[in-house]
Amino acid sequence: MHYSDLRYALRGLFARPGFTAAIIVTLALGIGANAAMFSVVDRLLFRPPPMLRDPAQTHLVYLVRDYRGKPFTNGHMQYARYVDLSGWTTSFARTAAMADRRLAIGTGTDGSEMEVGAVSASFFEFFDASPVAGRYFTTAEDMPPTGTAVTVLSYGLWQSRYGGRADAIGQSLQIGATVYTIIGVTPRGFAGLWPNMPPAAFIPITAFGSETAARIGMHGESWPTTYQWNWMQVIAQRKPGVSVEQANADLSAAYLKSYGAQSAADHDRTPIQEVKPHALAASVLAARGPTESSDAKVATWIAGVAVIVWLIACANVANLRLARALRRRREIAVRLALGVSRARLAGQLVTESVLLGLLGGAAGVLVAEWGGDVLRSEFLPKGASVGVVGDPRTLIFAGVAALVAGLLTGLAPVFQAGRVDLTHDLKSGAREGMVHKSKTRAALLVFQGALSVVQLVGAGLFVRSLRNVQSMQLGYEPERVLAVNLEMRGVALDSAHNILLRRELLDAAKAIPGVQLASVGVTMPFWSQWGTLLRVAGIDSVQKLGEFDFNAVTPDYLAVMGTRILRGRGITDADVAGAPKAIVVTEAMAKTLWPGKDAMGQCIQVGGGNVPCSYVVGIAENIRERSIAGEDPMLFYWLANAQHAPDQGDLYLRMNSVRAADREMVRRKLQGFMPGASYVTVTPFADVIGGETKSWRLGATMFTLFGVLALVLAAIGLYSVIAYNVTLRTHEIGVRVALGAQMGDVVRLVVGEGMRLAVVGVVLGMVIAVGASGWVAPLLFEEGGRDPVVYL
Repeated sequence: MHYSDLRYALRGLFARPGFTAAIIVTLALGIGANAAMFSVVDRLLFRPPPMLRDPAQTHLVYLVRDYRGKPFTNGHMQYARYVDLSGWTTSFARTAAMADRRLAIGTGTDGSEMEVGAVSASFFEFFDASPVAGRYFTTAEDMPPTGTAVTVLSYGLWQSRYGGRADAIGQSLQIGATVYTIIGVTPRGFAGLWPNMPPAAFIPITAFGSETAARIGMHGESWPTTYQWNWMQVIAQRKPGVSVEQANADLSAAYLKSYGAQSAADHDRTPIQEVKPHALAASVLAARGPTESSDAKVATWIAGVAVIVWLIACANVANLRLARALRRRREIAVRLALGVSRARLAGQLVTESVLLGLLGGAAGVLVAEWGGDVLRSEFLPKGASVGVVGDPRTLIFAGVAALVAGLLTGLAPVFQAGRVDLTHDLKSGAREGMVHKSKTRAALLVFQGALSVVQLVGAGLFVRSLRNVQSMQLGYEPERVLAVNLEMRGVALDSAHNILLRRELLDAAKAIPGVQLASVGVTMPFWSQWGTLLRVAGIDSVQKLGEFDFNAVTPDYLAVMGTRILRGRGITDADVAGAPKAIVVTEAMAKTLWPGKDAMGQCIQVGGGNVPCSYVVGIAENIRERSIAGEDPMLFYWLANAQHAPDQGDLYLRMNSVRAADREMVRRKLQGFMPGASYVTVTPFADVIGGETKSWRLGATMFTLFGVLALVLAAIGLYSVIAYNVTLRTHEIGVRVALGAQMGDVVRLVVGEGMRLAVVGVVLGMVIAVGASGWVAPLLFEEGGRDPVVYL
């Protein structure tokens, strides 16, 4: 590239500011959309956590077992299982346990909820990240059942709370319910395995497990050995020379042995031959998992859609530059006649194209920085601090996209310049050179139209899918329900005072203006589930039929949630201690346990053994509890304040409105009843459900957004080229009018040309969309990939 070529290109661009601006804006939209999506997809699926040693050798461990004849994969497990897998495998150089939670850090006005990483002492060995102050906790400080109350601060928290002072080491800091001693500080940028939501502090996983077990009523000595509490993840790093297949076989053998140990302690476990347990060492990036998460799949598809927008932008610019090149045929012929070589001329045109591409890329980075916040806030965790301008990987991607766009859009002018006929083009006027039709321009317009149709079909499919999700029966009405969680923050109350506190909160909630109904419930759909063992007369093993969950509630719970009683009655205050134990089962549970029979009045022994019967007094509609698209769970309800978990649970309120002001009023009123440092958090139930429908909502929103953008770019491209052609054919149109053509004839001539190209683009786009329908169908909900209404 000659310096003179660069000066010539700049002079030519400044001479045509409107033309230059149109190209830069078009490229900026295409490149910006792709840079923004790359910053999301890269963090979800490709970028290893910072400072991780040997990312290719490091894996998250997943357990797989058959459930109702289908494989069920779970990335969470019990601490006892972690101990088994660590001790009974030989393929790994190191293993570690980890969990992340939002906990209150600090006290009083200095306290706020932040992300906390609960990790085993071996966790830090996975990283090349020496502490900048103090040290990490040791294996001796991470021994069950209680661990040691020590913490390692993140660099950011050390700076913001302690000003980076060395005397922070040794100070006390309350995290959750426990006061920890600060022993170290992680280096700047260290985030563990949570790069998009770095923890503010790290604590021993045994200390966190002991505290949490006490809070949920589990015996302090038993939590490390129980197989009933799934709450943590396991990472493992393969030894050199060990393949993934060998590691999977080793993990599976250890899991089989562990399941056998669990069955020995729990004789009601489903036989190992039916469960077929095995384990997998999968990507250390959770979104990739053994199978991609729904968010990751949608993000990948939307990244593909963004590429289509980039292609349309490139085609648009190529068409504009080709039209410009056709108009410059005489100028190019004159320059060739004056001795400029064709290679030098091609170099000047390529320089101009690359320069336009780089200018469009720079503008695209700004588009991605300003507009990409929406994408990143949707796909990445709330509060994640990410950007484009300061991210080298995204900047490199944007630079490559800009360079490729510049080269691609310069091919057509260069090719056109190579076809200049000196004799003909020097003799002919500029206007004569312009009336020739260009098959390349027509093909580019058809290409843009076809890709726009593909995008709009995708948008329509996702919109229909989202509508199906929103119209389905969930078994509850979440729109005006508030979940009030009680965060006890280390306040230890005995059972009687816990019961009294919940009664006081319940009475206070009912008196708040705008509260229609209030209740207590131990579990909540999509947040928490409690399982239990059951015995039913005439069934050898109830557990073979599936998993059974329960919820201990107060009488108004089903009404608060909007769950209907299909037969019988709900739980009432008459179901007190001393009366026959009453339970309400879901329709799915009734059909599973008593197929073809009446479930009313049937006896269930809850918990196994020789416990008294609980009698079915009502059948409730099925609810979605673990997955929007999953099977109906088997669930039952019983009375919390008399028969089970009377001292546990959170509040659920049905409101007239759940606006921010109403939520704050509820929080203030109930906070006054909380003892000590404990507090309440208020969350709209609809927000929880929104998280479960996120992938379909994102698909509908992003496909529509990019589809409209693609359509606008294609329409602008079509308009600009046709308008340009009309300008060039002014003399021809004048001759037609002089010979008697009417205005309608002229309009039909111009519009007909555009319509022909549009129709061809629509047909081609439909064919492409039908061909791609099989790939997008798994992301949809109760919607086929070839819906004729959407295509129409």
